[in-house]
Amino acid sequence: MLGLHPEEVHDDWRQQLTAIKQVIDQQLAADKPQLVAIGEVGLDYYWSREYEQAQLQAFEEQVRWSVETQLPLMLHCRKAQNEMVAILKRYSRQLPGGVFHCFTGNEQEALQLLEFPRFVLGIGGVSTFKKSHLPEVLPAVVPLDRIVLETDAPYMAPVPMRGKRNESAYIPYVITRLAEAYGVSEETICMHTNSNAARVLHC
Repeated sequence: MLGLHPEEVHDDWRQQLTAIKQVIDQQLAADKPQLVAIGEVGLDYYWSREYEQAQLQAFEEQVRWSVETQLPLMLHCRKAQNEMVAILKRYSRQLPGGVFHCFTGNEQEALQLLEFPRFVLGIGGVSTFKKSHLPEVLPAVVPLDRIVLETDAPYMAPVPMRGKRNESAYIPYVITRLAEAYGVSEETICMHTNSNAARVLHC
């Protein structure tokens, strides 16, 4: 994946995007391009809104890259879902799809994101946390064909590994929790999420 993370959007964001786009173009011109997505990109107003307008412009530019290249988007969003959705709606018919990374929202927020039919929600270690409402939210409104598994490593390791450096080896804890929440087998969770990931990433 290649993209400018919203927390890295500073005064030089235009130069950064120019450099990243050059690498993307080089990758796509190669005999066997290794690039699978544009990301992790999006909006993040959690810490500060100092670069709010720059983030909006940088994000929209990278959304246009997704349309141009037909590479899926890996989307990061904190405290900015309405703004993110407003931009995505402008391109919804042309976008190839992607992942709403690290979804931790409520039913209303989930339904808003599910309006983008080629996108899925990324579910990770937060789903196992004691105070997480995801085990109730997900089976209530999110079909199994609209989720993928992720780690967000090195952050947010699942219970019982919480506090440790997260890694892919801990994904089975997420699978177990989702199987309990949806009332299906762990094999069913694996089957759906593997298929969803392959569909979104075109592999």
